[in-house]
Amino acid sequence: MPTHLAEALAPDPAEPEAQAGGEPSLLAELALLALKIAFVAGFAAMVLVFMFGLTIVPDESMSPMVREGDLIVYYRLQKQYSAGDLIIVNDGERKEVRRVIAVAGDEVDFSESGLMVNGYPQSEERIYVETLPFSEGITYPVKLGEGKVFVLGDNRPQSRDSRLYGLVDVESGTEGEVMTMIRRRNF
Repeated sequence: MPTHLAEALAPDPAEPEAQAGGEPSLLAELALLALKIAFVAGFAAMVLVFMFGLTIVPDESMSPMVREGDLIVYYRLQKQYSAGDLIIVNDGERKEVRRVIAVAGDEVDFSESGLMVNGYPQSEERIYVETLPFSEGITYPVKLGEGKVFVLGDNRPQSRDSRLYGLVDVESGTEGEVMTMIRRRNF
């Protein structure tokens, strides 16, 4: 064998000896696995923080559809709501689930027949009580401007909603649209 080829194939005395078969050590494999797990966990956390949110329903204002203690998963990136959507409203103190009743361009009023949107009485199949305005709160009729929604709780007599605090700004007052609910108690 020529000497320059033998020198090329000979191990370098300055390098540590490779393990048998050239495979990485168990410690290196564990470190790589820990790095992969950390990356996946970090990615999942970022998705949950920036795309989705979780909240627990604090009261019975959406009963019977959503009950106190239910876990709500919502999508933060969807903020183009339509009437009937369940959304998360942030009133400054806490996050609450509310139903969108009217959107930009609609007019909300009350008459002897109850809730009126754009002059038409609203017949809501999941609402089992009459919808009445509160004595305190906003004055009617109210016309919704761009980027505003009018929200109500399903349990109308016990709900703190747009009848009290007025129209909700979509960008600053809402967290996102409800995707799913997990019933935690009172099955």
